[in-house]
Amino acid sequence: MIVTLKQRFSSAHLYYQPQWSDEENLKHFGRCFTEHGHGHNYTLEVGFHIPDQELSSKLATYRELLKELCNKLDHEHLNFVIPEFKTAIPTTENIALYFLNKLKERLSEKDLAHIRLYEMDNLWTEIRL
Repeated sequence: MIVTLKQRFSSAHLYYQPQWSDEENLKHFGRCFTEHGHGHNYTLEVGFHIPDQELSSKLATYRELLKELCNKLDHEHLNFVIPEFKTAIPTTENIALYFLNKLKERLSEKDLAHIRLYEMDNLWTEIRL
């Protein structure tokens, strides 16, 4: 059975490619390139493969894990606080990969079905496993 759990968090990020001029960054990133960045209210959805007989024991554990992972990013400026984003641009895709890597550190990949990260209602990325 696949069970999808959701967790919300709010973070700021800055789109900036240090090898480019400000003009080139503005050309490629538009309004997402600003001196201080901008924020979003994200929703992380993770689909877990859970055998029926383990549903009650694993559900609380997975909820707590998502809460813990999202709390680390909640109300933070990703570029300045999260080490993985000191060199990588924290796009929606890269943030989803960040969560995938963090989940893989704690779980087997076979436990994961998908990750979907919403930056806005109409802007999201998905990783299917």
